[in-house]
Parts: sequence; C-alpha cells; structure tokens
Amino acid sequence: MAQPSDIPAGRIPAGRDRLLPWIAAERAFRTVVLLAVGLVLVSHPHANWASEIANLAQRLGLDPKGNWIHKIIEKVSKIHANQDVVFGVAAIAYAVLEGAEAYGLWTRRRWGEWLTVLATSLLFVPEVWELTKSTTLLKVGALLVNVVVVAYLVWRLRSD
Repeated sequence: MAQPSDIPAGRIPAGRDRLLPWIAAERAFRTVVLLAVGLVLVSHPHANWASEIANLAQRLGLDPKGNWIHKIIEKVSKIHANQDVVFGVAAIAYAVLEGAEAYGLWTRRRWGEWLTVLATSLLFVPEVWELTKSTTLLKVGALLVNVVVVAYLVWRLRSD
C-alpha cells in the first residue's frame, strides 16, 4: 500500500477511487464525439447536413420523418453555411476542455477534479434552460449524470 509520502503532489492514490476512471472515460468519449463533429463541420462548411442526416437515418433503418429525427433535421436545416464553421470551432474548443478533464481525472490529478466540477457546473444553466423548452429522456439523463458527477467530485474534494 502506498504511503501518503510516496504519492506525488497533486495526485490521488489509485486504490482509493474506482469511479474516477469511469468519469474520465465518459469525458474521453465526449472528447472524441465533439472533435469528430467539430472537424467535419469546419472541413465541410457548405454541406447540406439536413439531407445527410436524413440519408444516414434511412441507412440505419430509421424513419427520417419520425418525430425526433424530423426535429433534428428541421433544426439543422436552419443553420447557414457560415454558422457551420462557428459551431465546428465551438465543438473543437469544447472537445479540448473535455479532453483536459478526461486526462486530469484519468491521471488522478486534483486539478482534473476541480476543472470538471467548474466546467460541468457552469453548464447546468444552459442544460436546465433546454429542459424548459422541451423535455426529453436524453436531456434529463444528461443533466442527471452531470449532477451526480459534480456532487460526487465535490464530496471527494471536501473529504480530502
């Protein structure tokens, strides 16, 4: 068992917490998805994304006129080509933040916990705002996951 003096400054003992790697993996998954979306939007600013989503839905055996897919296609069709680049850059910037959180949590750095608490807490306001406009199981689930992650990390930070 590692003694407190054997652990480098700013690191959390590995055996103490098995949940941090799971949170880090979730943040790493977000990083990959956001980075992919951002790069596609930046590199293809004039693509017809509504048509692409409808074609993808059909290839996956989904009905593009189905309720939730139709809503996505409708929202995407309102985005102009010059906004694609803005959204792409925003997605890449958010991916960098999520990647930093994932790295900090995976390597059990105290700053990774603080960064995750701060960044995730700041996004509660837009998440709740989105829920006031329309409630979906995905939105509620995402908010609950983020609340649990923040509560858990705050508890960890306070207990040390």
